[in-house]
Amino acid sequence: RDGEAPADHLARFADAYGLTSRERDIFALFAEGRSAPYIAEMLVLSENTVKTHLRHAYAKMDVHSRQELLDLIEETSAAKKS
Repeated sequence: RDGEAPADHLARFADAYGLTSRERDIFALFAEGRSAPYIAEMLVLSENTVKTHLRHAYAKMDVHSRQELLDLIEETSAAKKS
């Protein structure tokens, strides 16, 4: 899927892991490098709520850090291009 927009790839990635719509919103911003406080302010949520959604998304994807998350996104992107 050459030429696929990054947002499309992230949406398919989120679908593959069964993320809820709120987890998906937070995951997309987090994957862009946004911080939990920024995401909380932008989505009008508490920082703890953002962190809870991130924990749930991490558990579904079986990752434990932002770097693992980014690596997983990169791996799935590279696999789709092969």
